[in-house]
Amino acid sequence: MHIAFLTRDEALCEVWLSWEAPDGDRVVLFRQPESFMESANLSDFGHIVISDRFFDYAAFCEYVEQVKEAAPGAELTVMLSDRHDTAENGRWIKYCLMGGIPYIPPHRTIETITGLLMQRIYGESGTAAAGGSPCITFVGSTPNIGTTFVSFGTAVRLSASTRRSVGYLCLNLKSSKLHRYLGLEKPEASLDHLRAEIRSQSLRPDRLHLYCEPVKGRPNLRILFGNQLREQAEFFTAEDIEHLLRTARRTFDVCIVEVNAYWDNAATICALLQADTRILVTTPELAHFQEDTDRWLRGLCPVIGLAAESFDLILTQAEGSGSSGGIRHQDVRKETGLSLIGKVGKYSDLSETVNQGKLLELLTGKHPLNRDLDDIVRLLTAVCGIEPAAPDKEPAVKRIFGRLTGALGIPAAKPRKARGSG
Repeated sequence: MHIAFLTRDEALCEVWLSWEAPDGDRVVLFRQPESFMESANLSDFGHIVISDRFFDYAAFCEYVEQVKEAAPGAELTVMLSDRHDTAENGRWIKYCLMGGIPYIPPHRTIETITGLLMQRIYGESGTAAAGGSPCITFVGSTPNIGTTFVSFGTAVRLSASTRRSVGYLCLNLKSSKLHRYLGLEKPEASLDHLRAEIRSQSLRPDRLHLYCEPVKGRPNLRILFGNQLREQAEFFTAEDIEHLLRTARRTFDVCIVEVNAYWDNAATICALLQADTRILVTTPELAHFQEDTDRWLRGLCPVIGLAAESFDLILTQAEGSGSSGGIRHQDVRKETGLSLIGKVGKYSDLSETVNQGKLLELLTGKHPLNRDLDDIVRLLTAVCGIEPAAPDKEPAVKRIFGRLTGALGIPAAKPRKARGSG
């Protein structure tokens, strides 16, 4: 199969021209749309990748029709760029959807574009999301509403319900506090310590696994604490975060990621783009679920090529009566238009507990918060295809009784034979 690229993106061209294609496949680069149409054997191309940068909207529609006529057996993929505003991009996306033409959304890095094209052309993920482990990203509509309690609590409760390895990545670049909640003054396993390896794209799964902080009593859970050098938050690039997430998905069976509520940094944007499951955490306060959600979710999702409806919703500080200041939980769901997958109650002792550095003790104890989290974990386990831990073959009471009778020298009871019916 021959693959045609119509683009002037030199970095993308370099990646594909240096790629060792499977036997018989060939990548051909065209830097002008006219040169492709003048090519001798257009019918030889099995896949054609077209950049939008050559055209205005009307010219693009006309050119696509010409390509379909000249190479009727070829598959098309359109790469959308950031040269258009949100409304204009919407027109291009609608045209692609109506015509059944797959497209690469704007604001993607070269690495992500390559991975998406690999998946489109060869049915594999390529360099994007290598490893395929599910990645669940939590973002708050507003700071300080309990997003860390929910995301980290989900990781802890999930690690107790499955034997799969769970990695918790705090990608809050500006205000990470999880180490304080766990009683650690200066965490060693923080994101900023890995910056050199991330920047050089040399972080390996074995290195990340050893570096992440193990959790007492949870051998299958490890933590990467957030950036401690707030003044350097802007130095993390999209390529840095993508490399980290790709490595994490090869390191752990499940990745739980928390990001900052403000969408003005590479970590928040990239972690949301790379996630398999996106969860927005908010409260029944109007300023949170209405104002902040609208500004961030509805305002920026179209810009980065995400559908707001791809997010699920978790409510924190939810009153048991289902009403807070006259606002019901179903009102929040209707207002946001998102699927409500969980509610976490309002617990007066939570702040005092975390300020004492005892969040882990709370999450592994009998606090009612854990019932709320377990409901969320059961849903995510089913949605993400995470295998629950196999139940013990013998009930705990039977095992204890067996050990007791053995210690006392009492022979185990023999199984009774079934009596015949005749």
